[in-house]
Amino acid sequence: MSSILALAAVLLAPLGAPVPSARAGGLTLVRVEGPLDVGTQALITRAIHAARERGDRLVLELDTPGGEVELMWQLANSLLDAGDDGLSTVAWVHDRALSAGSLLALACHRVYMRSHARIGSALPVQVGPGGLLPVSEDAEVREKISSDLRAEFRGVAEKRGRPGLLAEAMVDPDVEVLEVRDDTGVRLISAKELNDLRARGQQPEVRTVIAAGELLNATGSEAVALGLADGLAESLQELAAKLGLAGVKPTEVRRSRSDDLAAWLHALTPLFLIGGFVLLYLELKAPGFGLNGILALVSFGVVVFGRYLVGLADIPHVLLITGGAALVALELFLMPGAIWPGLTGAAAILFGLIWSFAGGRIGLEYGLDRAILMEESLRVVGAGLLALLVIWGLSRVLPHTPVLSRMVLAGGVDVAGASSGAMPEAHGTRAALARVGAAGRATTALRPVGKVVLDADPALDFEARAEGAEIAAGTRVRVVEVQPSGRLVVAHSGEARA
Repeated sequence: MSSILALAAVLLAPLGAPVPSARAGGLTLVRVEGPLDVGTQALITRAIHAARERGDRLVLELDTPGGEVELMWQLANSLLDAGDDGLSTVAWVHDRALSAGSLLALACHRVYMRSHARIGSALPVQVGPGGLLPVSEDAEVREKISSDLRAEFRGVAEKRGRPGLLAEAMVDPDVEVLEVRDDTGVRLISAKELNDLRARGQQPEVRTVIAAGELLNATGSEAVALGLADGLAESLQELAAKLGLAGVKPTEVRRSRSDDLAAWLHALTPLFLIGGFVLLYLELKAPGFGLNGILALVSFGVVVFGRYLVGLADIPHVLLITGGAALVALELFLMPGAIWPGLTGAAAILFGLIWSFAGGRIGLEYGLDRAILMEESLRVVGAGLLALLVIWGLSRVLPHTPVLSRMVLAGGVDVAGASSGAMPEAHGTRAALARVGAAGRATTALRPVGKVVLDADPALDFEARAEGAEIAAGTRVRVVEVQPSGRLVVAHSGEARA
C-alpha cells in the first residue's frame, strides 16, 4: 500500500459519471452508523424520498462496518436507481465505509472522506462461534460468491466512473493491482493483463499498487490518490463548501421508530408467514368466514407492510396479493370445484410475497439478484413447509380438545369405532351412509362449506359443500354428489327445517 500515494496523477483524470444538479441547492443528510440492517434500508428509503421532494442533494454520512450481502445489494441499488432518476447523491465517509458500506459509497455520484477515514475490506465472511469465518469451506462455492461480488463491485464503480479493478481488490485478496507506464500513458491493470502485455513483447514500467494477498483498505488520502474519492472533507461545513453550498445547513433525516419497526417486522417475518398459512388452513376447515380468516389476512398484511416500510413492497405487490386472495375466495364461495381460480390465486399470492421480499427492481441479470430471488423464495417455501407440519399437528390435536375442536370441522367416532379426525369425510364404512340421494340436515351454515348429519346415523357428521346458494343451519338437505375427496355436495331437499 506504500505506493498508493504515487498515483496522485490519477486525481487529474475526470471522476464519476455526470452528476445531476440539485434543483433547490439544499442538502438532505442521513447518518448510516453501525452495522447495516433492514432499519437502515427503511431510513435510506425515507431520506431518498425527502431529498427528492425538497430538490436537495442527498448526503450519506457513513460510519459502518457493513452488513449482509443481500441487504448491501438492495441498498446500493436504491442509491443507483435514485441517481438514475435525477437525485444527486454524495457519500461522506466520516470514519469507515467497510465491507458493504464501501459499496454504498461507490454507488453515490460523489465520494468525500475525512483524511483518517477508511474504505474497503469487503471480503465476504460469515459470523460463527469463533468470530468471522469464510463464507464456505468449499473452494468452488467461495469462488462463485467472490466472483459475483467482484462483478457487482466493479459494475457499480465503473457506473460512477471509478476504477473497477480497485473495487474488485476490495473484495478479493487474489486481485493484484499494478500501475503501468508506457507509450499510452499511466493506467491500472491486473497481473494477468501484465502477463499478456509481456507475452506480446511489451516491457512497460510497473509499480505494484495492491499486492496479491492484500485487501484494498484505503484511507481518505489514499482513496483520493487512487481515484476512489473526489476529495477530503473534515467537517460537514467543509463538505458543503466543496459542493458549492457553503453556509447551507443540512436537513437531517434521523432514524425513527418506524425504521426500528421495519427491522423488527423483518426478523419476525417467518413467524407471521407460518401463522398466516396455519390460520388460512383453519379458516378453510371451518364454515363461513370468521376470525381465522381475518387473522390470516392480517398476518400476510403485516408481512407486506414490513416490506413497504423498507421500500421493497409497493402498490403492484399489494394488488397482486389482493387479486390472488380474491381468486381463492371466488373458488371457495362462488365456483367451488373449479380448481383453476384457487390455483391461480394461490400462485399469485406466493409470487406477490416473494416479489415483495426481493423488491420491485429485482431481475435476473446480476448474480446477486438471482441469489436474492432464490433466498426469498426459499424463505417463503420454508415457512410454508413449517406451516404444513404445524397444520398436521393441529389436525391430530384439535379434534380431541374441548375448546379448540370447535375451530375445525371435527367429527365424532365412525362406525368402526375410530376417530374421524379433523376432516370428517365419506371414506371406508362411512361411504355406505354417504350416498347420492341420502337425506339429512345441515348442522352448521354452509357458506359454502360446513357440516351435515345424515338420517341413517345422526351421530356422525360429514363435511359438505352447498350446491348453489348458501344453506342455513337446520335446513333439510339431500346428497347430490360424493366427491373423490370424500366431501359431500348437498342441496335443499325441499322439506321443512327440523
